[in-house]
Amino acid sequence: MSNANLRYFAAVARHGSIREAAEELHVAQSALSRQIQKLEQDFGVPLFQRHARGVELTSAGEIFLRHARSSLRQEERVRSEIDALKGLRSGTINLQSIESLVPGVLPRVILGFSARYPGITFNVTVDRTDRIIAAVREGRADIGLTFYPAMESDLSSVFRLREPLVALMSPRHPLARKTRVSLAESAAFPLALPLKNSGSRVLIDVAAKAAGVLLTPILETNSIQLRVHFVHLNDGITFHSRLSAADSLSSGNVVAVPVRDRLLNSATVDVITHAARQLPLVAEEFLRFLQGELQNLREPLSSAA
Repeated sequence: MSNANLRYFAAVARHGSIREAAEELHVAQSALSRQIQKLEQDFGVPLFQRHARGVELTSAGEIFLRHARSSLRQEERVRSEIDALKGLRSGTINLQSIESLVPGVLPRVILGFSARYPGITFNVTVDRTDRIIAAVREGRADIGLTFYPAMESDLSSVFRLREPLVALMSPRHPLARKTRVSLAESAAFPLALPLKNSGSRVLIDVAAKAAGVLLTPILETNSIQLRVHFVHLNDGITFHSRLSAADSLSSGNVVAVPVRDRLLNSATVDVITHAARQLPLVAEEFLRFLQGELQNLREPLSSAA
């Protein structure tokens, strides 16, 4: 069985659609469908259930997907080791990150690494922490940049940056000149909060419950930019890390006021990998570079909060 067939199968499983997988792979849909059918004939069981809206893995398909991903990772490892002999001139890094690192940190780190190794390609997905954890666990991501993750035994936090949540508000806000604000004080103003189940929202809700404060948001959204614009235009408040609003803070559109809450001040950004899986060499090299860049942020951010 060729690794090309494994890549075809993994793409169909990822998209849940033969048509979309064919578009990604630049192959004819009919040819891809035949390859999947041949795999099913070879194993004597269906690997996908066909629906009008697409395809879904069967139990046998789930087993085969684990094998396919393991084999593809091994191929990438071999390629990376060979690339290392060439001086890391090529390779792909599969990275997933929370949105708060997108405005400044992530582009700077990628550009810095690319200056050293211009042949390396980054495959970056921006998502929420629970989905990033799943991607690392399943081998779809080499490295995950997460917010306050619930760590489990099959994951390793290889770097942790303390990143407290602060209250973001307009410079004209009545609380803007305070040295610290409480959740109770914040609850009296229009609130813009992250979506439920996101890492930061879970932490906010736990902190509010512990403090006996009812938070009733006017706006719930996964867009950091929308929340920042919302509080800039009125007397609203949102809670985020300084990293997530770096551009707005530097421009003066919003100010950050520390929150008087132990839980919100215990928040962290964690770089995670799979505990039992060896990274491709190119990903290992990037991980070392990333840790060095984040180390430069550790002290200023800790003292600022």
